[in-house]
Amino acid sequence: MFKRREKERTTEDAMSSIAPWEMLDEAQIAAQTARLQDRLPGRELIAMARRADTDAVACFDKGPDGTGKSVLVVTGLDGPSRPAEVHYPGFSAWFDAALADGQRG
Repeated sequence: MFKRREKERTTEDAMSSIAPWEMLDEAQIAAQTARLQDRLPGRELIAMARRADTDAVACFDKGPDGTGKSVLVVTGLDGPSRPAEVHYPGFSAWFDAALADGQRG
């Protein structure tokens, strides 16, 4: 009769099952967010995770008005050219991709 609505996933749901991704602690969030702002100025990005085997960083992309909920994965932050970006519509979509990536191992 009623459809059960799937619970929105949060950063607290991320466990070791998303390896090689790892969630960032407060100090790492600040450092990675500053790094993102340096390489991609003018964007409202907040780092939340990094991939241990590459320079990839997953971040919330708040968009120009500060209300966005998408997740952006940025790779190539250490290189001289513009970093590559992969967009996800939200945390759940990124989390599912990270889980699948970890299972492919």
